[in-house]
Amino acid sequence: MSSFSSISLRPKTSSGEGVHVINLNHKYSRFNPHAQPAINIEELNSGIYALKHLALALQSAQASPETFINANNTAFPVSRATSSFKKPIKSSVPVPIPKTITGTTVAAIQENAALALIPEALQGLEELISTVTAIDLSRLSTIATTQMLLASYQGKTSLSDVEQRAVFSGVSVPSPEGLSTYVKTEQAEEIQQGQTELREKLEASNTSEDAIEQALANYETSYVENFIAENIEDQLLVYRARIGNIIKDMNQALIGIQTQIPAMTPENVKEINGQTMLQAIYSGLQDAITQEPSLGGDSEVIQMIQVLSPLLTKQPLTDADLSTIYRATELPNKTALDRYLTASQAATYRDKITGTYQTLILNLNEARRTIDTKRKAVEEQLALFQETNATMTAWMECASKLKTALDGQYGSSMLTVAMELDAALISMSYAYENLSPEEKILLDTYVPQFLELNMITGGDLVFGWISKTEVYQLIADYCIHNAVTTTEQMKTYTKTQGRELAQRHFFSDIGSKVQSIADDSSFANYYTQKNGNYYPDLNKYVTENLLGVGAIPDTFVSQAQSLLQQYSAAANAHIQSLQQQIASLETQYENLDPGTASFTNQRTEAVQEWLRANSLGSAFIYMILNSQLPKQANFLEPLIKEINFNNLAANALNNLLSITNSFAITSVYYNFSSYLIESKEGQDLFCGDYFDTIVGMSREREYITRDSERCKRALALAQSLLTKVKNLEGVDEAQLAVMINSVTRYIYSLAITLNQLTVLDSLFVSVSIEPQKEGNNNDTYDKDTFKITSFKDWIPTLAALEGFIANGFPDITPTGGLSPIFSQVQTDQQNYTTQSQTQQLNLQNQMTNIQQEWTLVSTSMQILNQILTQLAGAIYN
Repeated sequence: MSSFSSISLRPKTSSGEGVHVINLNHKYSRFNPHAQPAINIEELNSGIYALKHLALALQSAQASPETFINANNTAFPVSRATSSFKKPIKSSVPVPIPKTITGTTVAAIQENAALALIPEALQGLEELISTVTAIDLSRLSTIATTQMLLASYQGKTSLSDVEQRAVFSGVSVPSPEGLSTYVKTEQAEEIQQGQTELREKLEASNTSEDAIEQALANYETSYVENFIAENIEDQLLVYRARIGNIIKDMNQALIGIQTQIPAMTPENVKEINGQTMLQAIYSGLQDAITQEPSLGGDSEVIQMIQVLSPLLTKQPLTDADLSTIYRATELPNKTALDRYLTASQAATYRDKITGTYQTLILNLNEARRTIDTKRKAVEEQLALFQETNATMTAWMECASKLKTALDGQYGSSMLTVAMELDAALISMSYAYENLSPEEKILLDTYVPQFLELNMITGGDLVFGWISKTEVYQLIADYCIHNAVTTTEQMKTYTKTQGRELAQRHFFSDIGSKVQSIADDSSFANYYTQKNGNYYPDLNKYVTENLLGVGAIPDTFVSQAQSLLQQYSAAANAHIQSLQQQIASLETQYENLDPGTASFTNQRTEAVQEWLRANSLGSAFIYMILNSQLPKQANFLEPLIKEINFNNLAANALNNLLSITNSFAITSVYYNFSSYLIESKEGQDLFCGDYFDTIVGMSREREYITRDSERCKRALALAQSLLTKVKNLEGVDEAQLAVMINSVTRYIYSLAITLNQLTVLDSLFVSVSIEPQKEGNNNDTYDKDTFKITSFKDWIPTLAALEGFIANGFPDITPTGGLSPIFSQVQTDQQNYTTQSQTQQLNLQNQMTNIQQEWTLVSTSMQILNQILTQLAGAIYN
């Protein structure tokens, strides 16, 4: 059994709801309503006001000084218990439940509701007049006029829009102001008599005339309020409830036909927010009217529903519509809610509105994240296309370099341009899959046109020229790494690889041409036979298949230049389009800033009303659960997601980086040509140690074999990584695009570099190093001179190929080359690591800020606990 002594043993923390249920009439409380208060309520309110607005500061990042100003310096509105009005009283008289309002359109539902209101309002007004005996309400003009108007509509089966508006306007009579004025008029003698007696008392006490006038005005107001509360209010609530039940039914029917809110996108988020708030208003009103039907009979509520109902099914909503919806969140006003609802009921309605505003903020933030992701994706798309555009431009510019090399019979230059021509097409073939549909169309339009240009007078087209390079690279790789003893082996391998090559985009004609070359007489120019085995012959390939095929006409260069101009114009237009998209997305992102949202002022007012309606404990709990936690989660989730992605990407590249680490110093050991150039003595003669030269050449070939193997391992790893990335979960569109484009870049760079290594290795096959006899003595060798024989321009070709291996192609992107691959992988890995570290630091700073927020909340809750403990203690002591 509870006892007075057990009170001190109960928990010290008092909940917000507990304040509402303290029983002041408890037999142990010794509460005397006429005694001097134990606590200064104004001081208590001041403290609670400060705490409540501290909550508001946490609730809104856009808090301003005006937020903390209140003329009354109180947290709670003046209770009806301290005013002349009584607390809301539920109707004790049973109210007939009207027939269900139905309809499939707003107009039909409103018309049916208006028709149902006519008999209900007429009967209700008669009952109101008959049950109020202290004053004759039949003489109140608004009631009499409404009765006559509704009586003229009785029996109708349909109503015009004007008639409907008249019905909805009429059923909410009498208005509070009109009723007060009528009571003043009807009770003028009683009021005058009371004022006369009050004046006599005040004059007797030597009160000033100004104070007397103020007291007389207050007396009149108090008399009218008390008269209405004691003689009219209960009966009026019964009438309002009768009307409210029909309004509730109409409201439910309207909710039933409201537009289904579609999936949110950045483009429709403002309309989605408007629809969300509109439906929250209707839902909140429906709940409130269900709890207290008399609220539905209030003129402000009826007017709200009338104004907002057409918007329930309207699409799209205009800016004016949205403004109307957000202004409605300030309604019904506090006076209207207090007239019908208890404090907790009013707080529940305000909770729904402020909670919905929080949802709108989250929606805007979600839309901004989507826009930001899309912007990053477009930026990545732009970067990829700009790379592809640079490749395409350099590819077509090869036309003039081809003519220069062929006209001058420059073997090294011709080999370089031929390899660049092939490498550029390889890179575009790999990048093609990652391009947008518009970009694919662009390349599909111009790449085939260039491939179909007639390059050699009466001979090869461009795709046929590239096919030669592909055939040589295939033969060189096959013969170097396998013991090939018959030409049939080479033909079979070439045809098989040609069929695979034809599956690549842009390579269908090239793959077919590669297969036909295997049966052509020119196939013998790709290889040579030594000691029963076949080896690649770079000399014959360059001199016979590249330099000895005829002439390149001037028309080829002019056609290529014309085609390049057409392509460049289309490509630049597309680049500008992407740049405009990025600018547009940046503008859209700024326009959805929650801090400048169109509903900011209404949201601030809604939060203020919510704070005034809620108990302090409930306000804090609600704020923590429905505002602070979602707001912090909204910020932290994308930040953590970014950290996870950067860590994942950095770790994924670690294995690739470990394979390519040795590529960083390739220029140091691919330098055989430099040694030969410095030691050249004459025609095919070089000074230096013969055996050291043999070892140097062998070592470089070992490097080629080692690096080729590493490239193949890296290529297999990159291809496996690309498959994993495409199936990666938990990453957004932009992050996925970045990873896919990066890995694709590694793949075609490695493929190009493998071809460079293969061609360099094939050059050494044709190099022959011989020691030189010393004088006429055939038994001794000259230790300082040796002879190297190979094809014409082999040393410049060697130097060029070693340069490609170390630094990539000079005039085309992608360059290939071991060092650029290493730099690319290392830079990407370091960027991901740096971004992860930066975001982790950002996360740490934000967690510190959040900790400070929660420290503030904790301190505020401790103060609240002290206030409520003292309040409870004062009441019971």
